Amino acid sequence: MQKSRRWGWLVGLCGLVAFITWLGLGPVFARADYRVDDYHVNVNVQPDGSAQVTQTMAYEFYDDYHGVFNVQDLRGISGAKLETVTTKLNGGPQKVAHAATDGANNTYSLSQNKQRMRIKLYRQVRDADVLRVAYKYQLYGVVTNYADTAELNWKVIGNGWDVALQHGKITIQLPSKNVTTLQAWTHGPLSGHTTVDHKNGRVTLTVQRNPANRFVESHLLFPTSVTATNQRTSSKKRKATVQKQEAALARQANQRRQRSQLLRRVSVVAAGVVWVLIVAGYLWWFYRHPANSHQKPLPLAHSFDVPPVSPAVAQALLTGRAPDTKALTGEILRAAADHEIRIESATDKHRPVVVLTKLKTIHNSFLANCFTTVAPSGTFRLTELKKYGQRDQSGRVNGWFSKWQRTVNQDVAVYRDETNAAIQHYTLGGAIMVTITGIIASGLGTLLSAHVALAMGSVAAIGAVAFWVTWLVRRRQVLTNTDAGLQLINQISGLRRMLKDIGHFNTAEVGDLILWEQLLPYAAAFGLAKKVTAQLAVDFGTDALATGMALYYPLFYANGGAQVDLSGVISNSFSGAISASVDASSSSGASGGFSGGSSGGFGGGSGGGAF
Repeated sequence: MQKSRRWGWLVGLCGLVAFITWLGLGPVFARADYRVDDYHVNVNVQPDGSAQVTQTMAYEFYDDYHGVFNVQDLRGISGAKLETVTTKLNGGPQKVAHAATDGANNTYSLSQNKQRMRIKLYRQVRDADVLRVAYKYQLYGVVTNYADTAELNWKVIGNGWDVALQHGKITIQLPSKNVTTLQAWTHGPLSGHTTVDHKNGRVTLTVQRNPANRFVESHLLFPTSVTATNQRTSSKKRKATVQKQEAALARQANQRRQRSQLLRRVSVVAAGVVWVLIVAGYLWWFYRHPANSHQKPLPLAHSFDVPPVSPAVAQALLTGRAPDTKALTGEILRAAADHEIRIESATDKHRPVVVLTKLKTIHNSFLANCFTTVAPSGTFRLTELKKYGQRDQSGRVNGWFSKWQRTVNQDVAVYRDETNAAIQHYTLGGAIMVTITGIIASGLGTLLSAHVALAMGSVAAIGAVAFWVTWLVRRRQVLTNTDAGLQLINQISGLRRMLKDIGHFNTAEVGDLILWEQLLPYAAAFGLAKKVTAQLAVDFGTDALATGMALYYPLFYANGGAQVDLSGVISNSFSGAISASVDASSSSGASGGFSGGSSGGFGGGSGGGAF
């Protein structure tokens, strides 16, 4: 049940993360081997319709590279001329790169035809370097003078960039001022902004982040007197057509922007409502399920009584977890004491080997399955069980062990206060869910504004802290065992403490060997069998142990009384067989916003990158 709840939380969280990615937040967290920041383009339009361009950017590298390249698409204009390339590495001086063909550091090669101009800059960089590059060049024929207007239609940022461009700014300066009829439209990310300065004859485009392989296109109309000497002319009228086209694109962009804004608001509100419902749901559940009151008994320093439960139940009660292979070893020793099996020791290549023989009906389900499947003859070595586990493609051994653990957990449940256990479980689950949904709701708040995110984050933080403090308090105050369970755990805890401190007193004065024979399975379940048997040999002597503990003597002492702790061998053998079985079975396993679309400007294939 707990596993299914955990999986439910995980699936829900993954769904929310996927939803955030779908909204367009996900790529923010992606990281390539380099980043392009402060991407600026200054365009000075000339009276003859050409443009002087200065393109600057800062590369931040996360790996070693040989250099960078830049591409300017020339289709639709009359050509280009590269003037200079300059670089600045980290905080060093600015250097002018020179044309060369040998690939030397701080040189460049230029390849140009009617379709494009490609500049390949050689500059060795390493991880964490910041390289600033500036390209200066002339573009010819970028403006067309029509009968009623001059037009500049240019994808200043082309779709040839394979990484996002951060903090983009494009400044287009006309050769005249007081251009009162200047109009400008921009196509690109809807988060961009266009500023038209009629007084200074300037258009400025800003975009915080332009995604990879996305263009930013500027479309300008201005009087033909601004580019009076332009030789690229047409007798057609163009102005009304452009204005109609851009009006349609603007309407579409605004509609998309409104839909996006509505979706963002709905998402933020929905996240907030989900958070409130989760908080309210948990609070209502806690109101309907008050905790039961239990009193812890005074702790026993030492206990010498045999617990009224099996070694596996004792271990599970004490640890609050499912029993492990040490507990199973204790159960095996107890089965031997009940004469259900005989445990014998042998030596194989100077290593101790444990042999189990079935004498009568076996009550331990794991052990019973071992005899039924691994050793129908009634006798097997534990090494054979491990080999069977390695061949066990269906995970049978692990299944037997899990089934046995469930049986023990059922016996433990008798001493468990399920109401209080559910309260602790729901308090921890509530703290986790309130924290996760609060973080997600606060993150979605940034879709609207920083103020909304801050407000939602503050409320979410208060709620999360309150739930976590409640969990810490209830973890100490809400006891998950019944009164009988607390008494039993107190006795078992005293027994374990006694077994750990066994060297501080004379075991022979505490009780006879019959008592210690009954306590030894619990020592094995607590991983203390070796320590206990060593002290028994000191206090009683090996001769007395050989006769008084004849059942267990061969398991812990070799000929002559040398200690061997075959209980550890039993535990390790079971653990190895179960682990091998698990491994074998796991194989299945934008004055204004940018518009969308395009007005057909040149330069779409421009871009750049690193090599």
